[in-house]
Amino acid sequence: MSLNQEDQGILQDWLSDWNLFVDKLYQYFSLLDFVDKVANMLDNLCMKSSDKISTYNMNFICYISQLDWKNNVLCYCYYQRLPNQIQNPISTQEQEKPTLFQNIYALAMTINYCYWECDCKYHYAR
Repeated sequence: MSLNQEDQGILQDWLSDWNLFVDKLYQYFSLLDFVDKVANMLDNLCMKSSDKISTYNMNFICYISQLDWKNNVLCYCYYQRLPNQIQNPISTQEQEKPTLFQNIYALAMTINYCYWECDCKYHYAR
């Protein structure tokens, strides 16, 4: 296919379909295993204790949107990459640790907000 084909009204289906586009990338650029690369990027993702959760969540969601992983694996991966100040309250709450990704995601965001809100009030009170 050449760019001239598009000028002539010959449209390629891979231009409007993500999966076909990725297949073309594999074909032309020899991307070996896209899922392994995304899983590796997810494996290297970690929220530092000084970070806020929004950047971590954005990257996590971006990676998992490209993977077909089950809910329990997502919960485990998400929890394992959180810093202690969020993991500890999740682990020590009265209810069991959430088993749905949406629930652990929401709980982590609430804990993160409370952590930073309390921290900010402490600094302003000095």
